[in-house]
Amino acid sequence: MAPALVTIFLFQFVSVWNNYLLPALMINDASKLPVTVGLVQWRSEFANGVPQMLPITGAFVSLVPLLVAFLALQRFWRSGLTAGAVK
Repeated sequence: MAPALVTIFLFQFVSVWNNYLLPALMINDASKLPVTVGLVQWRSEFANGVPQMLPITGAFVSLVPLLVAFLALQRFWRSGLTAGAVK
């Protein structure tokens, strides 16, 4: 049961982390915006003063929590795959 729950958790975590439209429409306070919405608003405010690679680097750094979650919970998937292989 653990591999299935971990898979559902990771799918939900990724969807919440990558959610763009709802926070962009509903949240008015700039300090509470998610990283993706914050990067887009920051880039639009300082369009001429921000180097091209800085928002791309910010988007890459925002992937770190997703990678950590996948790597930390990978052992549950391996255990689920090998559980059915034993005769």
